[in-house]
Amino acid sequence: MSSNLEETVEALRSKADDYQEATNFEAKLQEHTGSASSLETSLVGLRNRMEEVERLNDIYTRVFGRDTPGTVEDARHQARQVLDRTADDYWELIDDGRSEQYTAKVQTAKSEADDARNLLRTELNELQAAWRSDVQAARRIQTLMPDSRESSRLLNDIEEFVDSRIWDDSTGVNSLQSEWQGLERKWNDGVVSWDELQDRYSLSDDTINLLKELGRGENVSFRDLDGDVVEELLGVDEFRDVLEVTL
Repeated sequence: MSSNLEETVEALRSKADDYQEATNFEAKLQEHTGSASSLETSLVGLRNRMEEVERLNDIYTRVFGRDTPGTVEDARHQARQVLDRTADDYWELIDDGRSEQYTAKVQTAKSEADDARNLLRTELNELQAAWRSDVQAARRIQTLMPDSRESSRLLNDIEEFVDSRIWDDSTGVNSLQSEWQGLERKWNDGVVSWDELQDRYSLSDDTINLLKELGRGENVSFRDLDGDVVEELLGVDEFRDVLEVTL
């Protein structure tokens, strides 16, 4: 009888220990799962930011031929430090109670990514504004031509590209690069037929060179102009509206 009682007590103690261990495990698992979920949310936010940074940087460098800003390199470095880890690495961080410290590092990397993204947007906005100005100047010169439909289409395409195309995430960077190369090549070939313009108004080479500068959106001051050039320009009524806005 005594032996059976002792066995029963021991069994109950064992069950109690097993229950306590199971309860602690479930609580720990729930805690770790919550930490893992929170950390994953932060990491996804960082990955999304860096994807946008890389796309904007590809447009800035590959499409428009600019150099990668140092801010982008810094963001890449910070992102690699927190993203280049295995699942075991993340679990170890959580199990050791270091997830909050790690999340703080992720937040720092996200801040760096935001800085890089904002800088690239600013740089692209400046390129956009510069091309708008050039297109506007070219349109003023273009109005002097008798038939400028092809040139008008080119200017419209350039304007649409810098205003809309580069911001459309559905278009691949390779396509944008190829498209812009074609537009830029046509632009460099000349939006205006300068020989035709020169013959039509009997203009000197110096005056044509000035009009080319205006067509590229460059600023010109009257005091820097040769007197004969000014006389030629003012002698053509069609030039007056162009000069009033541009010079």
